[in-house]
Amino acid sequence: MGDDKRTYLGQHFLIDFSAITKIVESCNVGKKDVVLEFGTGYGYLTKKIAELAGRVYTYEIDKELYCKAKSYLVNNSNVMIFNQDFFEADQFEFDYFISNIPYGRSKEIMKWLSLHEFGEAVIMVQKEFFEKLTASPGNADYSVVSVFSQYCFDIDPLFDVDKNSFLPPPKIESKVIRLKRRRNKMNKEIIAGLEFLFSYRNKNAASLLNTKLYQNKKIDQLNVETLVKICNELIESKQFRK
Repeated sequence: MGDDKRTYLGQHFLIDFSAITKIVESCNVGKKDVVLEFGTGYGYLTKKIAELAGRVYTYEIDKELYCKAKSYLVNNSNVMIFNQDFFEADQFEFDYFISNIPYGRSKEIMKWLSLHEFGEAVIMVQKEFFEKLTASPGNADYSVVSVFSQYCFDIDPLFDVDKNSFLPPPKIESKVIRLKRRRNKMNKEIIAGLEFLFSYRNKNAASLLNTKLYQNKKIDQLNVETLVKICNELIESKQFRK
């Protein structure tokens, strides 16, 4: 797989070992824990995770990178590396999710994480994407991903990572964040409902939903809990189906 494909996937490989160490030490990973990683890359982050974890499952879709990482990790017997699409693979139960996420698949990963049960995730994202995750109602960045992410996780910024810590250096700013799983449940129907609602983000909520509630509020001015509540009501009343 060539450089064009890797650019398409938004891959910028973290090669700064001090940043790698800082990421892994941001989790309380222990020898009894299972860690899931999306995007093995060269295996640098994977190897550091393996020093602390009991088991690491890591996925790399690029055949060339997979072979390089497998060779680099040959002495790490607690690492299982798979050369397949993460989203099409059979998944294992895990305690932690740690990843330098390809920026082009950030929303896809957040959706996947929201649908699974685990303890914590420490991930690297584009700074602008972090602002979308944490955007408040009424903000231009407030969107579907803001709602299901805030509903499912406590989202904490940890630290920024310099552009020169990557190969190749990205043009954007990067931030490492922690996601702590909340008890709230998410499912594909609710996410589809949110996507429906936000397709009318500037529409008056009372008019769209044919209700006297939410007067003088647009869809994108409603808070997280209200939007999820509306989705559940639409699903239960069969007014909306995925």
